[in-house]
Amino acid sequence: MTISSVSRPVISVDLKKHRIRIHKHTLHSIGNPDYVLLLVNPEERTLAVLCTDHSDPRAHKIIKLSSSNQKCIELYSRSLVKNLHHLCNNWQDNQSYRLYGEIIQNEGVAQFHMDEFVLVSRAKS
Repeated sequence: MTISSVSRPVISVDLKKHRIRIHKHTLHSIGNPDYVLLLVNPEERTLAVLCTDHSDPRAHKIIKLSSSNQKCIELYSRSLVKNLHHLCNNWQDNQSYRLYGEIIQNEGVAQFHMDEFVLVSRAKS
């Protein structure tokens, strides 16, 4: 892993477990929010993590990371992961993908281009 990829925000999508992992550095980069929204732009094929508050019914509460060993938070959504998979038809079933993004300064947003992915694991058949 290069130094530039370490400092960039990271999110992982696990198609097998219908899980999205938001890495601790990503949350720290957008201001350690208590709640986030996951936003998808199908035309640009981007996924964004946006700071929000409890008033939005679509918000996900972020459980504070309890230890320095805990590197990410996990969100589970079968429908969201399936929709992401449909947008990225070159993603293979039962695989995990890592997306590196960028921070939009002063907006509290981390944005990820779904076409720029790294295969994390190859599932066994």
